[in-house]
Amino acid sequence: MLTAVLCVLVVVVIVTLSLLGMLSLRRFVTLARLEEHNQVAGFIYAVVGVCSSVLLTFVVVAVWQQQVDVHARVEQETNDLVGLYRDAQAFAPETRSMLRADLRAYALSVLNAEWPALASGRRSPATERRFTTLVCRYQHVRPTSTAEEAWYRTTLDRLTRLEDNRRLRLMSAASTIPPLMWSVLWLTSAVTIAFSFFFGTRNVAAQALMVGALSGTIALILFLAVALDRPFGGPIQVQPSGFRAFVDATVNQGDVMPRPCGSQ
Repeated sequence: MLTAVLCVLVVVVIVTLSLLGMLSLRRFVTLARLEEHNQVAGFIYAVVGVCSSVLLTFVVVAVWQQQVDVHARVEQETNDLVGLYRDAQAFAPETRSMLRADLRAYALSVLNAEWPALASGRRSPATERRFTTLVCRYQHVRPTSTAEEAWYRTTLDRLTRLEDNRRLRLMSAASTIPPLMWSVLWLTSAVTIAFSFFFGTRNVAAQALMVGALSGTIALILFLAVALDRPFGGPIQVQPSGFRAFVDATVNQGDVMPRPCGSQ
């Protein structure tokens, strides 16, 4: 709901400013003066419009692809988390309970500490410590049979994938469109809208409708780009639904409380 309100507000502000700019120009420049340059202005405007549309398309595709990639990494991370929890069944009861307790504690820390921190572009030291404890716990596992040895090797591979996807997720939180590109995007959008003021039409209402439609369309695209630029802190966010489902599914599983790494 808040995203929709913000979107409407941005569109209304940009369209209003565009219409005020057009009407102000018509007050100081005569229609005859504007009509003299319609043909030349049309060719130039076509070039400006193409450049602006290409840039807008490029930015929207880039931020959307980033959103898709982050979502895929989060899904892979939670999938490995579920796999590690399931594979812990292969170990002795005490080892299994400690591993599962650490896995669930890590997921809870991601939900309660790390995700809110990522929304503001920060990391969570508490979650980092939880993950370090989890890795340490697996390093202290000592298989007692050939079957456990095989499961342990498989588990370490899955743990490595979990760590890789976690690292990529954290890096994605700081990956945004460079300020220079945003400056060029806003500037070209403003030029495209302002250029439409200089076309002379006898029907002011018709020109106002065209300027409003143009500025409204550009405003919607700009809002979409801004909303998608920050996958964890923008209006359109990647949600930790996989972590939440994992925590809910492992409630009351009989696991022990997390212990410091190295304790038995």
